[in-house]
Amino acid sequence: MKHSQLLSACIMILLVGCARGQGNAISQPAEPVAIEVVTQTVSPQTIPTQPPAVITTAETQPTAQATIQPSAQNTAQVTAPAAAGELTRIAGDYLFTEGPEAAPDGSVYFSDVSAGKIYKWSPDGSVQVFKEGLNLPNGLAFDRSGNLIACEGGKGRLISVDPQGQVSVVVDQYNGQRFNEPNDLWIDAQGGIYFTDPAYQSPVAQDGEHVYYLSPDRSQVKRVISDFIQPNGISGSLDGKQLIVTDPGAGQTFRYDISSPGVLTNKTLLVGVGSDGLTLDASGNLFLTTPNKVQVFDKDGKTLWDIPIPENPTNLTFAGADGRTLFITARTQVYTLQLQETAAGSKNNNQGFSLSSPIVTEGGALPVEYTCDGASMAPTLSWSGAPAGTQAYALVMHHVAGPQDVHWYWVVYNLPASVTSLDKDSQLAGTLGTNSVNGKQEYTPPCSKGPGLKDYIFTVYALSAQPQFSVPAAQVDRDTLLSAIQGITLASAELNVTYTRK
Repeated sequence: MKHSQLLSACIMILLVGCARGQGNAISQPAEPVAIEVVTQTVSPQTIPTQPPAVITTAETQPTAQATIQPSAQNTAQVTAPAAAGELTRIAGDYLFTEGPEAAPDGSVYFSDVSAGKIYKWSPDGSVQVFKEGLNLPNGLAFDRSGNLIACEGGKGRLISVDPQGQVSVVVDQYNGQRFNEPNDLWIDAQGGIYFTDPAYQSPVAQDGEHVYYLSPDRSQVKRVISDFIQPNGISGSLDGKQLIVTDPGAGQTFRYDISSPGVLTNKTLLVGVGSDGLTLDASGNLFLTTPNKVQVFDKDGKTLWDIPIPENPTNLTFAGADGRTLFITARTQVYTLQLQETAAGSKNNNQGFSLSSPIVTEGGALPVEYTCDGASMAPTLSWSGAPAGTQAYALVMHHVAGPQDVHWYWVVYNLPASVTSLDKDSQLAGTLGTNSVNGKQEYTPPCSKGPGLKDYIFTVYALSAQPQFSVPAAQVDRDTLLSAIQGITLASAELNVTYTRK
C-alpha cells in the first residue's frame, strides 16, 4: 500500500472511531472480527446486515486480471501456471465469507460467518440461501450420506444439515465441556471427522486450542493435536494417508502421517507460513490463504507462485467437473478463477467413490504390458461407491507434459450404470472417443518421449445422465467430454500411476 493510501485509510478508520481490530487486519490471519466491529465499520449500503435471500447473477463480472505471479521468495525455481480466465467476483456483498465446499452436482456451498448463513452457489452463477439462523457457521464438508457437516463456532459444535435444511448436532463437547469455536474440518474415507477448535470470537472453553477426531460412528471424540497455538485450516491428502493443518498463531503449517484413523504420527513442518484456510490440488500442491493473496507450495513445501486477491482471502476449494475452478472466499466477496491443468485438479469428489486396479496400486508403476514397450493393452479397472442417482460413467486417462501440454490416451463414455469395471483390453463396454496421440478411437498406451518417470491419471466420472454431443464419437476428445459432463457429474475418482521408460 502506498503511503498516501495508508494515510487515507487511517483517517477513515479514525473518523468512524473503530481503530480497534482494524490495525491487525493485514498482519493477522483472515478470521472474522467481532460482529459489532463489522456493523460499525462497514456501510450498510455496501454490505447489508441481512444479505438478500436470492441473488441471481447470470452474468458475473470480472474484477481482476488473473495474473499469477512467481513468489519473490523463490523466483528462480518457479514454474508459474497460466490462468485460463480472469478472477471473477460473484455478485453480492457479504459480512464474512468462509468454508467453501464443492458438492457433487458442481455447486459450491459457503458460509457467511457473521450473518449466520450458508449459501449455495450454482454453476449458472446464481447464489441462494441454503440455511440461515446459525451462530457463526464456518468450515463445511459433505459426509457420505450427502449431509452438509458445518462448524457452528458460536455454539461450540459440529452440526449436520440434511438436504432439506434440517439440523442435528454431531458433537458439541469434549470431557464434559463445550468446544471453543470449531473452525474447519476434513472427513476421511471411513467417515471420521478431523476438526480444528481455535477461539476467535468465543471464549476458550477447553484448556487450549486443539485439533480433534470424531469416530465414524460419532460415538467417540479424541484430541489428536494439542501443541498448536491457534489451529485453523485443515485437509487430508488425496490418498488419505496424510493430514495438513495450519497454525496461524505460530505462522506455520504442518503435515502428519495418518497411521490409522485418528492416530497421527511424524509431525513435519511443511512451510513456515500460517494461514486461515487451505486446500490441496491433485498433484499435492498446497494452497494457503494469506493477506491479499493465495500462496501456492509444492508437496515438499517449496514456494511455487502467488495469486493476488483484491481482499484478504479466507478459504478456498476446487470445483467444477474438471476440478480446475478455484473457488475463493474473501471476507465480503467470493471469487472464482479457472486454472490450467498443472495448477488444478481438486480433491477427489468421491464421498466413498473410488477407482482401483488389480494390476497397480495408487501411485505405483504401470506394468510394461500396458505400455507401448509391451503389449499396449488397456488395463483392468474397477470402481465402487458411486452416489445415488448415477445413470452412467465416463472414463479418461491423461498425462500433463507441461503447463500448456496435456495428452490424453483413453476417452470412454456411455458406460451404463450397471458397468463398474473394465476388463483387460476391454473396448466394448462404452463408446470410445479419440486419443491425442494418433486421433483414433482406441486406448493408446503410455509411450512418452525420452527417459524418466512419467505420471498418468485415470479418472472415472459418475454421471446423472448420458452426455450429449453435437459431434460424432470420432471427434469427441477429452476437452469435449469434460465440457459435456459439466453439470451432470455427481462424483469423480482418480487412480494415479507412473511409468519409467528405459
